[in-house]
Amino acid sequence: MPNTTLKIEGMTCASCAARIERKLKGVPGVQNAAVNFASQKAYVQTESAPDITALEGAVEKAGYSAKLYSPQPKASQAYQEEQDRLGWRLVMGGLFVLPFLMEHLLMALRPFQLPLPVQSVFATLVFFIAGWPFHQAALRGLRHGEVTMDTLISLGASAAYFSSLPALFGWKVETYFDAASLILFIVTLGRYLEVLSKRRANRGLEMLLNLKPRVAHVIKETHQVDLPVEMVADGDNLSVRPGEAIPVDGYVLEGKGRVDESLLTGESMPVEKRPGDRVFAGTPNGPTSLILKADQVGEETALARIIRLVEEAQGSKASVQKFADRVAAFFVPAVLALALATVLGWVFAAGRSWGFGLSHAIAVLVIACPCALGLATPIALMVGIGVAARQSILIRRAEALEKSNRLDVVVFDKTGTLTEGKPRLVDMLVLDGLEEEKLLRYAAAVEMGTNHPLASAILKEVMVLDLVVPGAERVVETPGAGLQGMVEGHQVVIGTKAFVESLEGVPPSPQVRANVEAYRQGGQTVSLMALDGKITAILVMEDPPRANAKEVVQKLKGLGLQVHLLTGDGEVVAQRVGGRVGVDVVRANMDPAGKLGYIRGLQEKGLKVAMVGDGYNDAAALTGADLGIALGTGTDVAKEAGDMVLVQGGLAKVVEALQLSRATFSIIRQNLFWAFTYNLAALPLAVFTQVPPAWAALAMSLSSVTVVLNALRLYGKKFNGV
Repeated sequence: MPNTTLKIEGMTCASCAARIERKLKGVPGVQNAAVNFASQKAYVQTESAPDITALEGAVEKAGYSAKLYSPQPKASQAYQEEQDRLGWRLVMGGLFVLPFLMEHLLMALRPFQLPLPVQSVFATLVFFIAGWPFHQAALRGLRHGEVTMDTLISLGASAAYFSSLPALFGWKVETYFDAASLILFIVTLGRYLEVLSKRRANRGLEMLLNLKPRVAHVIKETHQVDLPVEMVADGDNLSVRPGEAIPVDGYVLEGKGRVDESLLTGESMPVEKRPGDRVFAGTPNGPTSLILKADQVGEETALARIIRLVEEAQGSKASVQKFADRVAAFFVPAVLALALATVLGWVFAAGRSWGFGLSHAIAVLVIACPCALGLATPIALMVGIGVAARQSILIRRAEALEKSNRLDVVVFDKTGTLTEGKPRLVDMLVLDGLEEEKLLRYAAAVEMGTNHPLASAILKEVMVLDLVVPGAERVVETPGAGLQGMVEGHQVVIGTKAFVESLEGVPPSPQVRANVEAYRQGGQTVSLMALDGKITAILVMEDPPRANAKEVVQKLKGLGLQVHLLTGDGEVVAQRVGGRVGVDVVRANMDPAGKLGYIRGLQEKGLKVAMVGDGYNDAAALTGADLGIALGTGTDVAKEAGDMVLVQGGLAKVVEALQLSRATFSIIRQNLFWAFTYNLAALPLAVFTQVPPAWAALAMSLSSVTVVLNALRLYGKKFNGV
C-alpha cells in the first residue's frame, strides 16, 4: 500500500495530533494514519495512489495546514522557523514580564506594588503578544468543536486577565495581571525549549539528509557537465573527484581508491574499490578520482532508502504511545470539567469568594495541561530511532522497540547469519603424489563460470596463491551434483562422491571412501576431483562461524535470552556449528515452513521470539516471529520482512540493537511514569491548596522539558555489542 508523508503546520500539542489523525482516517481510501506531534508530520497509508488534495483538505478541516513532505538537506529549517516565531514573542514577553518579577523581588524587601494601570498595560501586551499563538489555537479548536491543551492555557490566562479588568473601574476584585503574564511567558519559554530539544532529536535524520550530494559530474561524449543529482539517470557515467561524496549508487568503471562507507557499514576503515566494485550515494571518496556508472539514482539509492525507513519508523507508533494518546485525548475535557467543579466547590461548598475559587480553577487549568504526557513517547521514539540509524541499525517499525523489551528467545539462521555464508577451502587431500597447485589451477578453470559455493572457495584460494588459471573447454554442469570439462588436454571432473562414482572408470578406493566419511562426520562438506578417469584429490570445504559468533551468543544469554539455531543443513553440520558457538538448542533439516512452524510452536508456549536471518528462506520466519531482525548483507526479501535491518551485517549489531531498544523503552517508561505521576500529584494540589497560577505554569512547563531532556540522554549512552 502506498505511503504518504505530510508536513503539518500549526500543531501545538498531542491532542492536536489526535484530532488530525481522526480527520485523516475519515478520508476515503485511507487505511491508516499516524500523526507525530514531535516531528510535525503525518504518515498516511492508502489503498491506492493517494489523493493529496483530499488529505490536505482533511487537515484543514481540523484547523491546521498540510503539504506534501519532501526531505530537505536542511532538516532543521522547519524547527528554525518555529524557533524564530516563538523567539521574538518570548523576548517581547520577557521584557513586559520583567516589571512583575521586579515587583515580587521588591515586595520581599518592603511593601511595593505597581499601579494597576501600569499592570494592565504590561499584562495586555504579554496577553496578546506572547499569548496570541495559544489563543489562536484555542479559537481554532473551538471552531471545530474541539478542546486542546492550548484551550487550557488560553482559558487559564484569559480567566486571570479578564477577571482583573473590573479593578480598573473601581470594582473591589482580586487582580491576577501578574499571574496572567507569568503563565503565558513561562509556557512560551517551555515551548521554546521543546522546539530546541525536538530539533536535537532530529539531528540523526538531519545528518543523513546532509550526506546527500547536490551536484554530480556527468561525463558526456566530448565533455563533462555538472548537473543537480536529481537529473542523473541510470546508466550515466560520472566522475567523482578526491574528497567528494559519491552522488548515486553504481559501480566503478575506472580508477582504484578507498571509500569511507562507515555510513552504511559502521566500520571506520575505508573500503578498497576497484573496477567492478559497488559504491553508494553519500559515501565520501578518498584521495583518488573514480569513474562510475550509475545504476540506482534518486529515491532508489541505499541512502535514500535508509532516510525513508528512518522517517517512517519515527512516524509509527508503539502500542504504549497509542494508549498515551487516548489518555491525552480524554484528559482535556476532564480537566475543564474539574476546573468548573473546583470553582463551584469552593464558592458553594466551602463558602469562599468567587475570586478565591477562580484562582484555584486557573491553577487547575494550567498545571494539568498534559503536554508531558503527549511528548513522553514520541520524543523518546524519535531519539531512539535516530541514534539507531547513526549506529547502522534501521528500525523499520516503532513496535520493534517495545517487542525487544519482552523477548524470551532469539532464533538464528545458520548459513550467512551465524556463519560467514562463504565456504572456505580448508583442506585438499592430494592422492598419488600429484602437484597441489596444478590441481587447483585445473579445478579453478572448470569452476570459473559457475556460481557454486565451491567455485568461489577454489577461486579465492587461487587468488591468494597468485596462480595462473588456464582456459577450459566443453564444460558441462550437472546442477546439485558436479561438473566436468577439458583443461590443457585433460578431462577434469569435480563433484559429489555419487556424481564421480556414476562416471565410468572412476571408482573411489576404500581409502578415499573412509576419508570422505571422516570429513563428513566432522561436519565438513566434501567434493572429489578426478583427472583423466582417476580420483586425484579430496576437496574439503567449511562454512566457519563468524569470528564473534560465540561472544554474541554469550552476550544474548547474559541479557536473559535463550538462543536457538535453525538450519536446512544436516544434523552433523548443525550440531558442529551449534556446539562451537554455544547455542542452547539446535534444529537441523529445517525448510522455510519448518522454521516458521518451529517459531509458532515456541509462541504457543507463551514465549516471545526474535528471528535473525538473511536469506529468502528466512522471510517467512522473520515475518512470523514477534521481532524480525534482518542482516543488511542479506537478500532484499529478508530486509523487507524484518522489523529491524542491521545495515552493517555484523552479528554484534544484534546485541547492540537489543540494548538500544531496551534503553529506549526504559526511557519511554520513565517518561510516562513522570507524566502520569506529575498530573496525578499536581491536580489535587491545584484543587485543594493555594498554588499560585504562575507557579502552576512553571510546573507544567518543567514537566514537558523534563521528559524531552530525559529522552535526549540516549545520545550519551554507549551500546557495545561485543
